[in-house]
Amino acid sequence: MKYFWLSIIAAATLFLVNIIGFIDTMTNSAMGCGSGYPLCNGKLYPDFSDYHSVIEYTHRIVVGLASLLLFVVSAMAWIRYKSRKVKMLVFFAILGILGESTLGALTVMISLSPLLLAAHLGIALISFSALINIAYVIYLEEKKNPSLKKMPASFSVFSWFTFIFLYAAIYFGGYVAKTGSGKAFRGFPIPTERYGDVGNAFWVDIIHRSFALGLIILFFELIHLSKKYRQDRPDIYRFSQINFLFILLQGLSGALLIYTHLSLGAVLLHVSILSLLVGIQSIICFQNG
Repeated sequence: MKYFWLSIIAAATLFLVNIIGFIDTMTNSAMGCGSGYPLCNGKLYPDFSDYHSVIEYTHRIVVGLASLLLFVVSAMAWIRYKSRKVKMLVFFAILGILGESTLGALTVMISLSPLLLAAHLGIALISFSALINIAYVIYLEEKKNPSLKKMPASFSVFSWFTFIFLYAAIYFGGYVAKTGSGKAFRGFPIPTERYGDVGNAFWVDIIHRSFALGLIILFFELIHLSKKYRQDRPDIYRFSQINFLFILLQGLSGALLIYTHLSLGAVLLHVSILSLLVGIQSIICFQNG
């Protein structure tokens, strides 16, 4: 199972990249190493008396480590497991890390619009999801599980629709974070502020909360659909249950964001649950047939 654990470590490192990335943003440390890349203010090491410099430098180091582990796992999976599905996952893993690194470099070198910055987390989660799936494929191969039965096309379509809707919610949530639209609101689950008090941010917040409600409904329906096939695919049914729990926890973490006025701890909890939610949903989509 050494290959399985190597892929899990690589996925965990990417997970850490996302967490440190949000610490970077929340502490206004994105420019802690200046506008140069990859050097930190023209040096190979940060100014240890400046925590902004240390945070940004740490972020860059962890990104480099995650990229190295990702390429090692991808090369190993490509050579050892020759299925078309694995090769597709390797492609997405590499594409995601290259996209995230490029966008991260552009963020410190030039000014990007909130719409482009909002895509950063979504791109990062592509690599994370691909690695989670590679780990699951390796787990099944090493355990020598018999071929799993294919789920009906209708379930596959619904699971992919849920995944796409989830990604749309992530992108919109990223836009809310980058524009600071959520700071003006205090009520939960319905905002207590009026349009006249906060302007267009009111509709941004309403759409954001509507996405959350839509996801709760979709993940509940996913449990209902997968339950019919739990004898043939207990793994899909189990993952659907886990994701419904995660989406409820995500809603509660959203409430925590509001009541703590977007505290760093609440933001990190929100992003952590979201990352796990995306990873598991990607397994449901990629491994249901």
